[in-house]
Amino acid sequence: MIIRKAEFEDAELLSEVRKLQLIDEGISPDCDIDPELDAFFKKWLVSKDFLQLIAEENGKLLSTAAIVYYDLPPSFTNKISVRGYITNVYTAPEHRRKGLSKMLLEKLLEDARSRGIKKIWLGASKLGRPLYEKLGFIQQESYMELTLEDQSEV
Repeated sequence: MIIRKAEFEDAELLSEVRKLQLIDEGISPDCDIDPELDAFFKKWLVSKDFLQLIAEENGKLLSTAAIVYYDLPPSFTNKISVRGYITNVYTAPEHRRKGLSKMLLEKLLEDARSRGIKKIWLGASKLGRPLYEKLGFIQQESYMELTLEDQSEV
């Protein structure tokens, strides 16, 4: 198994995986979102503010997870203003419960720490919530949030 950063050429694959993820979350595929997914991935896969990781074996995707970095005005709890949003977390059904998503998420959190990011949030599915809680995410009203500690303070 290898873990790699998704590249521009992975846009079509990631679009297909995103649709599988949404269906797993109980969202009905009642419209065509292919053009929008294609545009999203082609835009973000070349951005320094997006990191999508892929775990694969023999060219087959096993698991994937991404983080999008974006600016908000600074606050008392997040002076640097940049936050990370975890998205596109998906593991193929036959590879679930083997620690793949956890491994990818830990790598994304390492990346966030290296950028000095303090606040990470996500929208958790029922399937993903237990994993996010193990990683320290706390349920807020409509999302889960993690405050990263500075490694020099640990």
